[in-house]
Amino acid sequence: MSERLDRIEKNMEELFRGIRELRESMKELRDFQMQTEREIRELREGIAELRETQKESQIQSEKEMRELRESQKQTEKEIRELRESQKETDRMIRENQKEIDKLREFQRETTVQIRALRVQLGDIGLVQGEIGEELFYRNLKSMFKKRGIEFNSVRRNLRKRRDDREYDIVATNGTQVLVVEVKNKLRRRHIDLFLEERLPEFKEKFPQYKDKELLGAVGALVVKDDVARYAEKKGLFVLTQTDDGGATILNKERFKPKVFG
Repeated sequence: MSERLDRIEKNMEELFRGIRELRESMKELRDFQMQTEREIRELREGIAELRETQKESQIQSEKEMRELRESQKQTEKEIRELRESQKETDRMIRENQKEIDKLREFQRETTVQIRALRVQLGDIGLVQGEIGEELFYRNLKSMFKKRGIEFNSVRRNLRKRRDDREYDIVATNGTQVLVVEVKNKLRRRHIDLFLEERLPEFKEKFPQYKDKELLGAVGALVVKDDVARYAEKKGLFVLTQTDDGGATILNKERFKPKVFG
């Protein structure tokens, strides 16, 4: 009997230590709860065994009966303490769940804010793209005149139908038509898409230019050197802004543009 009580006391000590460790980690809380449930099962089995022993010990002396009753009372007390401890555990779980719910709500709000920020950044990109178009549109004639090419007509946002994607800038002279694709920050994929899809479709959509040499150009407010060299090797003019807010052609002086059609 004494060994059984010692074991119960030991289990209770482990339980209380587990409660303290509960505050340190939610994972340890779950492990502790499983341990608690296991101990409860063991304790219930112990109670069943104790009751069976009580039945078998009825022939013993009243002293032994009193000791047994005291032992039973102690066991019941420990069970009550265990139940109280379990209530505290449940309360802490509920509190932690509230914190988790708050964290999830904060995460949802953060996600909404991030989406709004992305929209704002997208709007900024559109505005900068319009600035680039305006910059290259105003300076196109003077830029190319320095390279020995004179254009007598420059148009913006040319499209065949209302639902078609527009060509940012189109400049013409007697023998040539130049199509300019404008971006905020130029990337290689922009160049590839322009060469593979946009430029080949131009004369199909605007047959009035079928007898002119088709030249291509890409322009951006931000152009990295390696991207500029990539576009130049593809036969495109490369336009960008200068430090003083003007516009310039980045190609080498000896650059010969490719005629795309």
